[in-house]
Amino acid sequence: MRRAALLVVLVGCGGAVQRGPQPPPVAEIPVAPAARRAPVSGPVAPGKPSPPGAVQPPPAASIDGCPADMAAVASFCIDRYEAPNEKGELPFALQTAYDGEAWCKTRGKRLCTEDEWVRACAGPQGHLYPYGDAFRPDVCNDDKGWKEVSWKKLSKWPQDAALEEATHLYQADMSGARAECVSAEGVFDLTGNVAEWVRRAGPPPHPGYDHVLKGCYWAGCYHNPHPNCTFHNGAHPGTFRTYEAGFRCCKPRDTFAP
Repeated sequence: MRRAALLVVLVGCGGAVQRGPQPPPVAEIPVAPAARRAPVSGPVAPGKPSPPGAVQPPPAASIDGCPADMAAVASFCIDRYEAPNEKGELPFALQTAYDGEAWCKTRGKRLCTEDEWVRACAGPQGHLYPYGDAFRPDVCNDDKGWKEVSWKKLSKWPQDAALEEATHLYQADMSGARAECVSAEGVFDLTGNVAEWVRRAGPPPHPGYDHVLKGCYWAGCYHNPHPNCTFHNGAHPGTFRTYEAGFRCCKPRDTFAP
């Protein structure tokens, strides 16, 4: 079934399914990764997705106080890829901030803070995009066409109707597919692909608004030219569940550089 080949995802900056003031029961939405294809070789055009199944070297083991699947950035570690943090897998979507908090906690991590996310995206030089200060088309998955959304169907989550609608809308790339959509410190897909829940920097404007969405998603940003490191969507509570929202995890480094 097509639904089983995708991850329930999607976080745009448009509408979403909203629950009551209390966090809903945590429910990871498992979706099988897309079918593997035979390994391919050869050069990949700059800024274009790597061929599915292309042989890629695994991330080097870290010597900077972070697990091998995380990048060392300043005083913290951050997942190299959007959850489930595996190169070549589709990123999670249709997630609330509380889903992300629970998923990260079971792995000895937590959701990133907004300041951590921005630092990882901007790099030590404070760039506007993960790859520099000038927007480059096709580098990240941020220019897919917007599809009309049936919020009525999405509101039926976790029923099949909601999962099927989310699957229909899903346009994320496999994690790491865009070789140049990477920060200076080796963190992929920070802009575009799926939007990412983080812990809000500063006091929330209303109860339940302790999280914000960063990075926009595959169809760009709401009222913003291009997905970038500074864009901030704080309009939704942590219970907000929409088709293009995912997350990645952070944790403190075990050791610190001088």
